[in-house]
Amino acid sequence: MTRHLSRIESADAALKHPHSLRVRGAGDSVIICGLEVVPNRIGRSSPDYLFLASSPLMKFALLGWNSQIAPLLRAISADSRHSFTIAAELPEESLGELLAAAPGIQVLQTWEELLVDTSAEVTLVAGDSERIQTGARQLAGDGRSLAVVPQASQGSAFIYELTLTHDDNRVPLAPVQNLPAHPLAAKLNDAIQQGELGQIMLLRIEHSFPAATKQAGVSGSYLTRDEVDGAMFHDVALLRFLGGNYNRITAVHSGSDTTGITQATVTLGGNELAEATWTARAGQPAWKLEVTGSAGSATLELDDAFEGSLTLNTTDSESGSTLQDDGSGIGTRQCAALEEALDDSANHWAEMTRAFETVEATHTSLRRRRTIDLFFETTSERSIFKSQMTAVGCGLIMLTLFGLVAFLLLGAFVDSNSRLQRNAEADNRVIQGSEFIAGTAQLNRTGLKHVSEISREVQQSAETIFVTPDAGDSDGELNDDRIASVVAELMKAGHVDGAAFVKIASVPHPATQLLLKFLRVLWIAPLILFLLLQSLLFVTRPSSNDAPPSQSE
Repeated sequence: MTRHLSRIESADAALKHPHSLRVRGAGDSVIICGLEVVPNRIGRSSPDYLFLASSPLMKFALLGWNSQIAPLLRAISADSRHSFTIAAELPEESLGELLAAAPGIQVLQTWEELLVDTSAEVTLVAGDSERIQTGARQLAGDGRSLAVVPQASQGSAFIYELTLTHDDNRVPLAPVQNLPAHPLAAKLNDAIQQGELGQIMLLRIEHSFPAATKQAGVSGSYLTRDEVDGAMFHDVALLRFLGGNYNRITAVHSGSDTTGITQATVTLGGNELAEATWTARAGQPAWKLEVTGSAGSATLELDDAFEGSLTLNTTDSESGSTLQDDGSGIGTRQCAALEEALDDSANHWAEMTRAFETVEATHTSLRRRRTIDLFFETTSERSIFKSQMTAVGCGLIMLTLFGLVAFLLLGAFVDSNSRLQRNAEADNRVIQGSEFIAGTAQLNRTGLKHVSEISREVQQSAETIFVTPDAGDSDGELNDDRIASVVAELMKAGHVDGAAFVKIASVPHPATQLLLKFLRVLWIAPLILFLLLQSLLFVTRPSSNDAPPSQSE
């Protein structure tokens, strides 16, 4: 994205400019490599020179159409720094309005042609059709910067998919919204931030609009849930812009689900935030925002063309002041907001996704008939993977516990070893076949040492000693001789009746041994699988909330 440099006369503005580079020097403004810089003399006899970069030069493409973007199109077309080059997926009825707002734009038929034409640096996405959403996904996957006009009808899944693409490919994404960019909304926000209204206690929006469709056989005016959600989305974005990061929501709908909604009310709350309420009903178009503070109040009214008025009443003034706006400046402010959003893509896009999540939370509140707490988290491929791994891990751990219990229970039934033998194995009182000279009943050096150790341990008790049988002893003579050999060694050590507690150990059937091995693997396998899956977290690409790297100057 190409940037040009411009002179900023105000030193204060220069110091706050986001794209500045200081060098030490003296004198007036100078030309370096053909670029003008201005000196900063604040508090210095020898000023710093500020290389001041203005907003980027950008070429825009348009995908889809929404009548509310016309002011932005006119502002971009009128801005010498920007231009609209191409457009695609436009309805026939919009062509006249498009050409009036952006003269000379090239109209393409399909979004696939946008993939071929790489002249545009930013694609403005408007509309909610499946083809437009598919085109937006493909363009983002191709690394194209997107400016999206959000609509509740697009659905959160579409927004989350773009978010994952942003996190994975560092593709700049920016929302384009009307209400927060309105000049009167900006004036109201300034009054709130500067404390002119004191501590804000309540924000209230009343929104009425005609139903888009009439239901057969139903008299009166009713709204559908989609119509309510569509209107709520933009109003909620404004309430969050003015009131803060609300994290509690309560929704109430009046009317029948089968007939329609006569009135929808949503209440937003947050820690140390003023309560915000939103009410929608079917009727004549009207939109009004009231803000109540400890030191005054404000009323903002807008029509469908964004023409309206802002009235401020404060205790410091004897009479209220009213500002009028014809809505013509909203496009210019949208353009400036878009430039800022593209430079700080992660934060602006995340704020827009929260508006989607807030609208979706109303459905949960309605279903549960109670207040819902909102927990906003940055959506990324890594965070989703971690959530999935957490759920999978809990399941695998539970499976491991059940497997362990099953192994212990089944082992107790199929293991032919007696309790005495298992105790002997635990106390090392089993003479193995390897402790005899091969094919004989004579103890080798290891065996003699082992019998001696056992003899000392069982001197005062009558604990049973076991000898593992030789598999090749078909008639049992060798096993009997080995028992006699062990008894003889015990008698040498002082055990007069050693033969009474020396026995041949039982050997589980081969099939039983195989089953026990299988059970051991079965109960431990889920835990091993879980640990292996967790290791994938270290090789997945971490999410980054940083803005995308600046493109070549």
